[in-house]
Amino acid sequence: MRACLVLVVVMSWLAVPAAEDGSARAPVPLSIDRHGSIQVGVEVNGAGPFPFLLDTGAARSIISADLARQLSAPAVGRSEIVTSAGSEIGMVVRLASVALASSRVGDLLAPVVDQEQLSQLAPGVRGLLGQDFLSAFNYTLDYRRGRLTWEPQVSCTEDAAVRLAKAEGRFVMGARDERGDDWRLVPDSGAEIAVLFRAPSAPSEGEAGVTSLVSGMRRVARVTLPALRIGRAQMRDVAAVVAERDDTGADGLLPLHTFASVTFAAGGSCIVPRLR
Repeated sequence: MRACLVLVVVMSWLAVPAAEDGSARAPVPLSIDRHGSIQVGVEVNGAGPFPFLLDTGAARSIISADLARQLSAPAVGRSEIVTSAGSEIGMVVRLASVALASSRVGDLLAPVVDQEQLSQLAPGVRGLLGQDFLSAFNYTLDYRRGRLTWEPQVSCTEDAAVRLAKAEGRFVMGARDERGDDWRLVPDSGAEIAVLFRAPSAPSEGEAGVTSLVSGMRRVARVTLPALRIGRAQMRDVAAVVAERDDTGADGLLPLHTFASVTFAAGGSCIVPRLR
């Protein structure tokens, strides 16, 4: 299983970022690997483009330490950052401009992570594009065609739309399994497989030393959900990992590459998932 990076920045949720005008935005080609993760070319402070991961499950964008130095990005403070290597206090820098094709957001505060930690996600990536950028726009991740398209508007009142709620800097959506139980799942383009959280407990016999998925999370079982409904989308035989982790804001992660396409409304109001 591909290594995962969890980023927790101890900051309050910021308002929806102000997108700079970029009418007539062209589609953006996506590089999608066999795990479903997405790479895009991102310009930072007018330089680049640099390879970034696009991660709808990340509250904030991050930048590698070497790219921050290369761009002379000014440090503005320090914050707690949780990665696969553990929890540490890391530097936060100010990025005057972050752009994906013609779509641009100014004045982002980005935590700094060592290049080695980012390379656990994908070799050579220089950063991660999170919701502090993405939530400024209406856009569709089209997995079938391998592209991102910018949408003029998204109706959250249509039947296929699924409302989102903010939780600890991320967006979560409602889902229902075959037993009628409700789940709060993060729609996560950075996840390879569905992950369901459960409260930590003492390791049982044979579980000691199992592979860690992310910091603070221990894999304890693989399961298959016979059915999972997301709005009007009915998913069958969803493979998932049950993992121990304290997370009061969500019950798990749902990988988006299982859909043909997913449209996000600006500000995190809703998503529209499509299975075909």
